[in-house]
Order: sequence, then C-alpha cells, then structure tokens
Amino acid sequence: MARLEQLLDQIRKGKDIRRNLIEIRKNISDESLRRRFMYQLEGDFSLLTGLLGHEDPKVRKSAALILGMTEDEDVLPELFDAWEKEETLFVREAYLKAIAGLDYREYLPRLNDRILELERQMTPAEDGRESLPENPLWDNDTHLLAELSLLRQMAARYEKHGKHRFVSMNPAPELLLRTNLLHAEVTAKQICCGTTHVLRGGVQVKGGDLNELMRIRTWTECLLPIPGERPIQGDEKMIASKLRDLKIGNYLQYLHEDSGQPFRYRIELKSTTVPREKKGEYIRRIASRLDLLEKGRLLNSESDYEVELRLIERKDQSVIPMLKLFTLPDRRFSYRKETTAQSTSAPLAALAVELARPYLKEGAQILDPFCGVGTLLTERCIAVQADPVYGVDRFEEAIEKARKNSENNDQVQHVPFHYINRDFFDFTHEYPFDEIITFLPDAEPGSEADFASRFLGKSQTLLRNEAILIILTNAPGALKDAASRIPGYDVAQEYLLNERTGCSELILKKDETQAAKA
Repeated sequence: MARLEQLLDQIRKGKDIRRNLIEIRKNISDESLRRRFMYQLEGDFSLLTGLLGHEDPKVRKSAALILGMTEDEDVLPELFDAWEKEETLFVREAYLKAIAGLDYREYLPRLNDRILELERQMTPAEDGRESLPENPLWDNDTHLLAELSLLRQMAARYEKHGKHRFVSMNPAPELLLRTNLLHAEVTAKQICCGTTHVLRGGVQVKGGDLNELMRIRTWTECLLPIPGERPIQGDEKMIASKLRDLKIGNYLQYLHEDSGQPFRYRIELKSTTVPREKKGEYIRRIASRLDLLEKGRLLNSESDYEVELRLIERKDQSVIPMLKLFTLPDRRFSYRKETTAQSTSAPLAALAVELARPYLKEGAQILDPFCGVGTLLTERCIAVQADPVYGVDRFEEAIEKARKNSENNDQVQHVPFHYINRDFFDFTHEYPFDEIITFLPDAEPGSEADFASRFLGKSQTLLRNEAILIILTNAPGALKDAASRIPGYDVAQEYLLNERTGCSELILKKDETQAAKA
C-alpha cells in the first residue's frame, strides 16, 4: 500500500513520472495490488487522464495502459478522445489496447470509420502485387498495420460470429497426423483408406476417410498442408504476401460450408532462430499484413479462433505453412473433462495400450495403482473390454476428477470403474487381478531402485499367476533391475517412448512357477 502511495505522490509532484508509471503498471498486474491502487484513487482518475496530454509519448502510453487496467468505464470518453488526437503511432496502439478491455460498444461507429480510412490508404493492387512503394503506410510503418489489426478485432468482438462447419470428410484432404516420434507406424497400421507415408513423428495421408481417421486414438495432432505449399522465405512482409498467393482463404472456404463470415485465425510460429521475446511482434506483423491482403476472408484473433496457421521453420530458415482446424471435430477423448498437472496425455495413454494390445485379455480384472484422473484405465477399456476396473491414488483431487470423467462416459459402456482414494502400498483386495496398468510416479532422486522393488513386491500380493503388468516409467533401468532381482517376474517387452526423458513402456509377466524354482 505504502509503495503505491509513494509512486502516486511522486507523480503528483512531477518527479520521475515515466519511471513511476512503469512501476505502477508492474505492481497492479497483481489483482490484489490493483484493488489497493483503485482504493488509493478513490474513483478520481484525473491524475492519470491529465497525463494523456503529457509531452512525453511514453508517459501518455503508460497512463493509457494503466487506465485500461482499472477496468472503469468512466475513463472511456477521455481515452477515445485522446486516441483520435494522438499522432504518435505506437501510443495509438496503447490507447486501443486500453480501450479493448472496456465496454466500447457505443464507440463502434468511430472505430469503423477509422478502419475504412486505413483500408483505403493501405489496400494493395488488385493483382496482389504491392505496387504502391511510395505508400509509407504499407512499406515503412508497422504501427498502422497493427492499429488496423486491433481495430478489426475490436469491431468483430461485438459481431455475431457464424461458426464454420467442416464438410470435406470423404475423401479427406491431404493431411499429416502428428504422432509419437518413435512410433508413427502404430498409427499408420490402423489406416485402411487412402495411401500413407510414414515419417519420423507423423503419417502423411492422401485420399483418406476422416470418419476412419478420427477414430484412431494414437495420433496427437492433425495438420493440413496448404495446396501449392512450398517453403517460404523472406521477412514478415514477404511471408504474408506469399501466404496470400497460396489462397488460404479460398482453401478454407472449399473445406467448409459457407457462412458468409471471415475465418478467425491465430498464427503459431515454430522457430529456433526468432528469439522468444520477439516472436509476438514477428507474428503480429505477418498477421496484420495477411488480414489486409485477404480482404476480409481472414481475421486474426487472439481468442475464439477457428484456425491455427502454423509456420514451421526449416534448417535453411524458410518456413512451411500448415493449418490446424478447430472446426474439425475431435471427440476421441471427450470423456476427459477433468485433468491435473500430472495427468498422462490421452494420445500417449492410447499409444501405450495399442503397443500392449497383444498382451491384453478381454474381461480382465484390472488395477491401476497410480491412476490419476483415469486416462490410462479408460484407454485400456476402450481397446479391450475389462471387468471390473479399479483405480487407486492417494491424491483425493485426482480420484474425484477420475470419478467425474467416468460419469456419462459413452465410450466405455457397461464397465464398472471403482476409484479409491488410498495409498497403493496400503491397498488390499479380496481377489487377485489379471493385470496392472499404470504410469509409475517418479521416485525421489537416488531412491528409484528401492521404489521399483517396493512396487513390484506389493504388486505380487495383488496379482494372480500369469498376470500382466503394463508399466510406463521414466526410470526403466530401475524397474528392469528390480524385476531381475525379484523371483517371479519376466520382462516380455520394452518400448522407448521418449528419447529425451527416457520414458519407456515395460510389459512384465508374473510367473509363480519361476518364483517357486528360485
């Protein structure tokens, strides 16, 4: 409280105004401090609104952004008036960002007038060539393009957005199914329609059937190459121009039922050469130019987007553009409404189950001793039916979420899921299980071997003879070593899932005959 009082007092005295405003902005990014700041102002914003006429443009910028952070509608008239009078371009952007967080509906006519004014000045030639090199707005100034992009987004916020419906299901457009880097062939083997080409970390599919592809659970992401795709090189302006040449807007209209609405999109850049702190500005420059070139068919949007335009950088610093469509329904994991930070990814769980499929028994009695929200258990039961199914976890939150995920789960019908909030090492059961499937939690550094031994020792008491253990672990060496030292276990199969972390899937068989001989 005292800190904010001191900063405001310094500003009232005209001391270090720019620096003190920056400090206030940093402080009130915290919600509790923002409330204290508002209490200090007591509803009187005259100190800040007075600074909108300050001679230093950076002072005007900071004052505008702070006024926007107050979320008080009373500051709107003065922000709008100051925006219309402002001549410094980067400050105009700051005014719009401040206004965007408020209810500016009554000012939409003024916003739309500015949009039309900028469009008239900045529209390229009809053939798409940038034939107006003398135009300083197009060639030299990114701030006006950014202003136009912000204005369009703000105007669109209060429009009713018609959702585009994807209609090109069969035959499917050419696409790339991204997969686990080491096991793309698992996905490829499940594809019956069309032709496939297996890559490292993906499967290229031509002439496929999307109804079939959307039932395959082992891919992580579906990307669409843009027809006529080629590596694109150049600066942001050149990339935008070449993206327009690929007729992205036309292609999206071809794939969807026409709604008469622009496609709302975001750009994702996968690059190792563009510094992280500069990626945002780099993307904004491409998007603002692309919006202009597409003449209303595309609209860059920070939220509620339907399309992701992904730019994937190659070694020669050219980029490959691909589309990710959120209009393409993916209901494979619709049961998974609740997760935690430690939850296993659903495609990884599906991959682990698919790799273990030769060992799965229909009607098996299954236990997951570290079940989390139940993803691995659910994927196991979708692959091959089981009954009953028990999940144990000592974290109450995870168990509650697992129960919610199992409610109304129409992908696994007539399978009784029993979730129990208990430490596995204290868990007992009246009859033995046919199978344990789990992602083994990480042990404390240095205690991996002891934890693996405890886990396998406890598991022996809960499994029948010839039972199967399907174990995902980040410490496969410790688990294999423990299995070799404890009579009754045999490692039947091992799959490396992640080269970087060493995460692996081990399939163990329990054999009491072997234990008896020992």
